[in-house]
Amino acid sequence: MKVLRRTFVVLSVLLVSTLAVAETTDEPVIGIVGRTDCGSFWRYDFNYETVDSDGETPIVLSAAIFMSQRVHEKDIKAKGCGLLNHYTITDDKQRATNVTDFFSLEGVFSNSNYIMIESDGFGFGIDAKRNQKYLQGRATARVNIDAFLAGRKLMEAEGYEFENVVLNLGYSQGGNSAMWVNRLVAEGYRSDELPKIDYCIIGGGPYDMYSHYRKLAEDNVSQYPVALPLILSGMIDAGGYKVKNEDVFTDDFVQYLPELFDSKEHDTDYINDFIYKTYGSSSDKSLPLDKIVKPEFFDEESEPMKDIVYHLKENSLVYDSWKPEKTDKISFYHSPYDEVVPFLNQESMEKHLVANGYTSFDIDSSSTEGHTDSGTLYAIFAALHISEFVPTGMEDVFREIPREATHDIYSIDGRLIRKQTTLSEAFRSLPKGVYVINGRKIVKE
Repeated sequence: MKVLRRTFVVLSVLLVSTLAVAETTDEPVIGIVGRTDCGSFWRYDFNYETVDSDGETPIVLSAAIFMSQRVHEKDIKAKGCGLLNHYTITDDKQRATNVTDFFSLEGVFSNSNYIMIESDGFGFGIDAKRNQKYLQGRATARVNIDAFLAGRKLMEAEGYEFENVVLNLGYSQGGNSAMWVNRLVAEGYRSDELPKIDYCIIGGGPYDMYSHYRKLAEDNVSQYPVALPLILSGMIDAGGYKVKNEDVFTDDFVQYLPELFDSKEHDTDYINDFIYKTYGSSSDKSLPLDKIVKPEFFDEESEPMKDIVYHLKENSLVYDSWKPEKTDKISFYHSPYDEVVPFLNQESMEKHLVANGYTSFDIDSSSTEGHTDSGTLYAIFAALHISEFVPTGMEDVFREIPREATHDIYSIDGRLIRKQTTLSEAFRSLPKGVYVINGRKIVKE
C-alpha cells in the first residue's frame, strides 16, 4: 500500500509538473491579440503564420492593422487595403504594433480611409530576439504579403467592408521592400489571393545596393552610419555565412555591435549619434568609413567582399530581368539630394523598368532635402496621391467615400488652431509642438 501511495504521489507530481509546463509554454496566439484607440485612428495587433527567410520553415510573426475612426465604427466602407512596408528601425519600441502617433506614416495613411496593414517583420515585436534579415528582399516581401493577406481575412471576419483595391507603400527600406512585393506578385506568389496591385507609391528605396556599396567605398564617407552594419549583417545572414562582422569591421567597432543592434533598445538617431561621436564628427554628421571598416571593405575582390557583393546583387532589384506586370501604376518619390540612399538607386530602377518594357510609372524628384526630411515629404506626397487615386471604373463608388478623414486640432491650452483639417495637411503645416486631437495629447517632433 505504501508503494502504491508513493507511486500515486510521484505520478501526481509529474502530472502537475506537466500541466504547469503546458500552461506556461508561450505558444503565440494566431489572430487579433490587441485593439488600441490611438485618437485619430485605431490599431489592431495580430499574429499570423508565415515562413522564415529560407522560404520553408513555418514561423509566426506579429503585425498591425490601422484604420480611421469612421472605418473602425463602420460608418463608411473602406476604399480598399494598403500594404505598408516599414522603414529602417532598430528599436523594438518603434515596431508597427507599438505605433500610436498621429504624426506617423501609419497615422497619416490610415486616415485616407484605406485599411493599412503592416508587419513588424523579422526581429521585432513577437520576433524581437532574432536578427532583422535587413534588406533581404525576397524574404521580407514574402512576410509582408503574408501579413497583408492575413490582415484582410481578419477584417472580413470582423465584419468590415472594403473595396477590392490594393495599395503598396513604403519609404527607404520600405521602398526596397515594396518593390520586392511588386516582384513577388509578378512572379505569382499567392496570386490566387493577391492577383495584382492597383497603385504603388514608393520613396527613397535602395534598389541597387551593389552600386550603392561602390559609391560608399569610393567616397569613403557615410552620413547615415547606422545603415552599413545593418546592410552587411543582412547580407551575411542572407547566405554569406563564411563571412563574419570581424572580417569587415575594425576590432574596435565590432565590440559595440551587440549593444547597438542586437539589444533592440536603441533607435537609429541614438546609434548614428554614438557612431558620429565615437568615430566621426557629430557637428557635420559625417563619418569616414575607414574609421570603422577594414581595408578589405574597399576591395570587392577581397575574400570577404566577394561573398558580400554576390548577396548585394542577389538582393537588389536591377540585376535580373523582371517587370511589375501585375502592378497597374507606380509613383516614385526620391530626392536628388538624398545623402543616405543616393539618387543613383532611382536612376538604376528607372533604367531597369524601361529596359524590361514597363512604362506605367512616374518619378517625382522635386525635393531639395536629404533622406530624412524627404521622408516627411514622401508622407505628404503619398497621402495626397492616395486621396486623389480612383481606380478605373470605380468613379461612382469612390465618390461616395470621403477622401480623407478630418479633425479639429487644438493647442495644449485649448485654442482651436485647425478646424476639420486632414492629417496630411496637419503633418505638413503644423510646427513641432504638443497638440490635442480627439481629446488626446499628440507630440509632433
